[in-house]
Amino acid sequence: MKFTLLDNGSDSLKQSYSSLERFSNLYQGTEHSLKDAVIFLNHGLEILLKLILKNHSPALMFSDLKLYQKAKEEMKKKNLKNVFEVGLKLHTVPLEEALKRVELLCDIEIPETLKAAIFHINKIRNEIMHYSIDLNEEELEDLVNKLKYCYEESVDFLEKHIENLKDRINTARFELTINEYEEIMQQEYYDEIMQQEMIEREEEYHMENYYYGIPKKKYNAYTE
Repeated sequence: MKFTLLDNGSDSLKQSYSSLERFSNLYQGTEHSLKDAVIFLNHGLEILLKLILKNHSPALMFSDLKLYQKAKEEMKKKNLKNVFEVGLKLHTVPLEEALKRVELLCDIEIPETLKAAIFHINKIRNEIMHYSIDLNEEELEDLVNKLKYCYEESVDFLEKHIENLKDRINTARFELTINEYEEIMQQEYYDEIMQQEMIEREEEYHMENYYYGIPKKKYNAYTE
């Protein structure tokens, strides 16, 4: 089993969208859906912005460049899989720093309205994670609208710099139960048997009615 930045980021954006949809369709018990929409959107954006940094240079993802260089050197010496296995307590940049680096170090322009929405979602996420939050109806409506805007605009922006991102989001969190898998395999096995029977019937028909590719009626007429 393998998890990439693209997999993780797409997965979180898909979950954020699903949570927001669920929130819109619920009358009661909406709190957890809204919380999930905020947290997963924030996480997905952070991960995918780091993917853009990584695609330019993996070093851009890390807070301490010197520590990353040291870890990279140790990784090569010890033939390790990645720099985190070195054990130097590396830290990647948070969301706000990732935004700055994408703009300033990768020369990618991010619309001001999108940045403002991302900063607001990040602020709400931090309040949820580290303290508490209490929204009145007007603030709640504003947050929901910002979530929808931030999701749509972020996906459009990221799609320009991450190939096939929308397709990856659409197929993220695909699950197949054991029973469903067994049903598919049984259907495929049945289809394979039916196909084989059709081939055998066609072969029998040709053997009965053709002789070296010539219909037997014509062949018999030639030989009489």
